[in-house]
Amino acid sequence: MAMMRTKGERVGKTAKARGRRGTAGRRGGAAPDRETLVAALPKLDMLRDVPSFSDLRADAAQVAAFEEFASAVGREDGGAADEMRLGFVVRLDRGFPLVATDGGTFRAEHAVGFAKRRGEGERLLPAIGDCVAVRVAPGHDMGVIERVLPRRTVFERWRGKSRGERQVLAANIDTVLIVQPLGSSRDTPALVRDRIARSLVLVRDCGAESVVVLTKADRCDAAELARAQAEVRRLAGGDVRVLATSSATGEGLDEVRSCVPAGSCAMILGESGAGKSTLLNALLGHEALATGEVRERDDMGRHTTVARVMVSLPDPCGVIADAPGLRSLPLVGHERGLARTFPEIVAAARGCRFNDCTHTHEPGCAVRAAVGDGEVDELRLEAFLSLAVEMRVSAQSLDPDVHL
Repeated sequence: MAMMRTKGERVGKTAKARGRRGTAGRRGGAAPDRETLVAALPKLDMLRDVPSFSDLRADAAQVAAFEEFASAVGREDGGAADEMRLGFVVRLDRGFPLVATDGGTFRAEHAVGFAKRRGEGERLLPAIGDCVAVRVAPGHDMGVIERVLPRRTVFERWRGKSRGERQVLAANIDTVLIVQPLGSSRDTPALVRDRIARSLVLVRDCGAESVVVLTKADRCDAAELARAQAEVRRLAGGDVRVLATSSATGEGLDEVRSCVPAGSCAMILGESGAGKSTLLNALLGHEALATGEVRERDDMGRHTTVARVMVSLPDPCGVIADAPGLRSLPLVGHERGLARTFPEIVAAARGCRFNDCTHTHEPGCAVRAAVGDGEVDELRLEAFLSLAVEMRVSAQSLDPDVHL
């Protein structure tokens, strides 16, 4: 186990590796050292709306895992056990997590042991929302995260091409707010449906609750807004809330707040330009997150959320995690999420005459029959088939030794 080190000694293997992967290293220049990286981090007294330890909750499994780990540490080093704290990662800047504990909030770095572990369950680095065991030695300016505790839920997306790697965006999330802007000339109805459908699959797969938030409602007249909401409700199904909001007028903001009660943690998911940061600022009641220039006609613009952050909403609300805008959400290995998102289609498919029925033209297709009987919505079936085909093609492109 990695021991706490002095400020001058803590330039370990992970810090060096992090520096080699930095932007300066990619440009061929000297990689920034640890002290330069730390000096560039936002100062804690300048950050607003940072969640406290009491804003978040550890479940019984996480508390038990922490106590077991601290006990194991204590058997080797009694002093080290006294320095162990239960905490939550509430912000990530340049690889240096901000951790909230019952004794305060501080920066931390990863124990060298993280870089040495090879087991799938142990090599994951902390994400925002993670519950962690962090060691805080007296007199040191940073803590050291020694263990990521079991995750209640984990929202991740595929980024590994053919090798099976995933990017964890947030952990221990209860609700995901799927943000989609209204009134954009570049967003065809088919594109909007595709974004929402694949987002629903990812959310269902991680075990969180889905809420679709349509932003920029002030750009639509009443008839356009009604049509958009009706179509999204058809696509998402009756158990998913669909909210229309306008940060400019305040419409729908209280409804969004009601989706994030005190003690819960939500995540906001959407493309760059979808209005995520603007929505969060409106929910907070002040300008806390940077927003960039976005062209009104097509919502194109640079994403401005660089750090991964969590913000605490005013009482009686909980916490929301924000992340950089995502330009793609590929689906690989999310069959469980697909089945959870479209359960009526999966149930109907059990009655098909052929096991490999594509639900498009085959005789004896129970799914097509269910569409005709009004038990399955044609719009939902189109989305299901499109995503199912994408996942089959993606699975075929994987290396043979990758098991999802």
